[in-house]
Amino acid sequence: MLSLAERRQTAFTLVELVMVIALAGLITVMISTVMSRPMQGFVDQSRRAELVDLASSALNRMTRDIRLAVPNSVRVAGSARLELLRSPGGGRYRANLVDGVRQDPPVCTTDPCVIEVLGPLIGVEDWAALNWMVIYNIGGAASGDNSWPPLDGAMSVISPQVTISYAAGNLNLSGGGIENFRFKYASPQHRLFLADKVFGYQCSGGRIVRGEFESLELPGAYDYSGATPVVDHVDCANSGFTYSPGTNTRSGLVTIRLTLSQDGETITLLQQVHVDNAP
Repeated sequence: MLSLAERRQTAFTLVELVMVIALAGLITVMISTVMSRPMQGFVDQSRRAELVDLASSALNRMTRDIRLAVPNSVRVAGSARLELLRSPGGGRYRANLVDGVRQDPPVCTTDPCVIEVLGPLIGVEDWAALNWMVIYNIGGAASGDNSWPPLDGAMSVISPQVTISYAAGNLNLSGGGIENFRFKYASPQHRLFLADKVFGYQCSGGRIVRGEFESLELPGAYDYSGATPVVDHVDCANSGFTYSPGTNTRSGLVTIRLTLSQDGETITLLQQVHVDNAP
């Protein structure tokens, strides 16, 4: 049996216990400090990667629509709205026959208006969705020189809103007063574009939305309240669209700046899309 003196020698003093606790606390703080930075860096990196993925998906979707735009139909309202007339397909036409005479640009005097097509039409999958035919849209400001209003129902680069079908190498346009219409300009390459909808993107309320419309309206006339969300967490004050129409030797250029912010993390992506405006 240990004596009282021996038992006292094997026990911890209060000072020793306090020192052990202090050292353990110091070591814990040091470890947590060392580990917290890599952990926080991993969380930040994951958040940035998520934002980049969201922004990239939105940019890719907008790019696909822009590349299907009818030549000279892209427009930007302010910097928060981008709109275009989409053409899922097209081809080449032959001057149509009216009273035994070939007319170029095509002239419509009957309903349906029959326009002969040279070779196959490319890209059209849903004929019922088509609404307009466009020939040589030069994008001018005069009535009938553009696919956007002001329109001329008698002579224009774009047909009235019609029903379009295809059979035996001919396009048939019916409805909308097509029997009293003629296209304004002949295309030197005899190119035609078939359009189905107006597609628009708007940045407001911290998100970009995508609207689809089946009418041609002046800028600012479309209602985006029921549009489909494309991406959230958007800083609309630092995001937007710009458009340079280009020249007869240079393609148009759409620039999209997209800034996303979430939980203190902010990323900005910039994408430029070339637009073939050769009508």
